[in-house]
Amino acid sequence: MTSPSAVALLNPGAGAGRAADLRRPVTAWLARHAPGVSLLMPDSVHEARAMLTIMAPRTRVVLIGGDGTVSAMLPALLKGGLKVGLVPAGRHNLLARTLGLDELSWEQALVFALRSPTGPVDVGLLETDDTAVHFISQVRVDRPGRMVPWSVSVDRRALATGNARRLLLCNALPGWGTPEALPVELNDGRFDAVVVGGAGRWSRWMRPLQRLGLRSAAAPEPHCQGMSVCVESDWPLDLRVDGEPLAASQRVQVEMLPRALDLAGSHVAILDPHRFIDTTW
Repeated sequence: MTSPSAVALLNPGAGAGRAADLRRPVTAWLARHAPGVSLLMPDSVHEARAMLTIMAPRTRVVLIGGDGTVSAMLPALLKGGLKVGLVPAGRHNLLARTLGLDELSWEQALVFALRSPTGPVDVGLLETDDTAVHFISQVRVDRPGRMVPWSVSVDRRALATGNARRLLLCNALPGWGTPEALPVELNDGRFDAVVVGGAGRWSRWMRPLQRLGLRSAAAPEPHCQGMSVCVESDWPLDLRVDGEPLAASQRVQVEMLPRALDLAGSHVAILDPHRFIDTTW
């Protein structure tokens, strides 16, 4: 089956369902400015992946959603060799923030997703005893309590965790409450592993002290970079992958797949939103 050079795929569940409100305005915009681009709005992840599997290689797929939308579509995107553009419309938009898209309107982001050249970016693969999932932005691992033993190794080197209760694996710029100065790059073949001291309400209360330069139990430990991470514990670890919860597991293995996905805008170091004020196709 042949496929158009570009399609847009809207996740109606993104942003706690608010993304569904974009269906009519995006349809109208495409009809006026890009009549050759159709809008798909599947009812499930399974249906969305099925739509992608019949598209020709190198088709550009503009995903309208957040990190969870990109993560859910990664198996089909990678298998089909599809190009990807992004219009941020989710609760978690770390990838869009890394690309500078969070400062654009949805019209400007749509122009950028359709027009901008694509470049290769890294993708992560997370495996537990029960499942394997891809991710694009961030993995969060929480141990259930301070007294529960756990171990973290990066590229087979043990990482000191102390009394920390959270580990972050960042492939995109981290969110609020995590280190802002991480040298995160989407296409360097590595992720940043950060052990964060606190993971509960005390962590939230102590965050103002960090802005004053005072260390606390919530302050992050020095980070390191690597291509693989293994986390093991005597009790199931709580997991979130690109903002979405995953079944708890006692063992978590993460590998980086360098430059596995073609993403619009990955070639731009700093995005200037003024370049996209004109939204005509």
